Amino acid sequence: MNVFQAETGIRGVAASKLGTPGDWLDADERKAVTAKSLRRGLTILITHYALYLATLVGAVAPLPLWANLLFAVANGALIGLIFLIGHDTGHSSFVPGRRWNIWLSRIAFTPCLHSRSLWDVVHNRIHHGYANLKGYDYVWAPMSRAEFDSASPARRALERVYRGPFGPVIYYLYEFSIKRLILPIAPEARGEWRRHLPDTLYVLVVGFGMVAMIGVVGHMLAPARPLWLVMLVGWVIPMLVWNYLMALSIFLQHNHPQVPWFARREEWSFYGGNIRGAAHVDLPFGFLLPLFKWVMLHNAHHALPSVPIYKLTEAQALLLEAYGEDVVRYTFTPRAYRDIYRACKLFDYERKQWTDFNGVPTAEPIDLAPAVGTADLAAIDGPPGPTRRGGRRMPLRPGQARPAEGESQRKRPASVAE
Repeated sequence: MNVFQAETGIRGVAASKLGTPGDWLDADERKAVTAKSLRRGLTILITHYALYLATLVGAVAPLPLWANLLFAVANGALIGLIFLIGHDTGHSSFVPGRRWNIWLSRIAFTPCLHSRSLWDVVHNRIHHGYANLKGYDYVWAPMSRAEFDSASPARRALERVYRGPFGPVIYYLYEFSIKRLILPIAPEARGEWRRHLPDTLYVLVVGFGMVAMIGVVGHMLAPARPLWLVMLVGWVIPMLVWNYLMALSIFLQHNHPQVPWFARREEWSFYGGNIRGAAHVDLPFGFLLPLFKWVMLHNAHHALPSVPIYKLTEAQALLLEAYGEDVVRYTFTPRAYRDIYRACKLFDYERKQWTDFNGVPTAEPIDLAPAVGTADLAAIDGPPGPTRRGGRRMPLRPGQARPAEGESQRKRPASVAE
């Protein structure tokens, strides 16, 4: 049963509402989790920009090279953290007021050289419009076996690299940063190039002006060093670190042995793309990097992008209360990452199953039916409400036996690292 059929069978007219904010938030909760604070937002941005500038100086200062390299890696991580602020302002969800968000997004996207308006196309319109629907959403979209076999040898080799341990090193840099987020030359942006021109000019003048300043300041601080070494530790290594972290994050958020992808619009649904199609990733020591910790609570962000990043903990807790059994959740470890990239090579869109590059299944077919049954909904007075809230025990699918106390209703594949 695909997700579209499952929802239609369960809720009929309400099928399109399953998983949407009205299904897991009441009015007061929605108001609370979408409340924005200008003071908090500016404090977060200023703090991270100060750390970014401090690590940048450390990367180019006349220190031992090993210290410069450590600062360079930290600087790349700070580019990623500031980007997350730009991600939120791109949704107009970071601080109150559209103009504040627009200008803060330009400031936050300066270190990573992203055009604000092009990011809106790539992320807000395309990725959020139909998350995990192949042909619409191209962010880490898996190939089918037929696509892989018919691809050129070079493209097959590239896909093998992308879906291996070193894939994040080049994936985002090549597929997005260069192709889609500086100049409006990608097919989806070319027709509106005039609208994108102001932000493109901002990146070319302000963004690359900052890159030039790295060379100038680095030469002033360490005049004996060659310019290529200054740029290596002050810009190249931080950009590679940032691109790696970005690609790794979006891979983990939308690729997992239990995360489905869809090939046809009629089988896609809000629930399938945003509740089942995103993962909740718990980060060890996440308290050290709260912005990274928050952004990996990804289901609530997809279900309601107007939640500011600093409210995602509360929003995700409410979503888990409503859809806990339907949310893929795991703790990130090197072993868990290894198990995921080994399992998630190609996707069988008919069987909803991940396979290796030879088409051999690496995980069980994904059960897409929501963990809620028709009979249980019929017994609830009034219109369908949140599926697992208000003290109700989790409903069953038709014909499913109630599990023993403490036992999960949804069987998880043994191949998944928990």
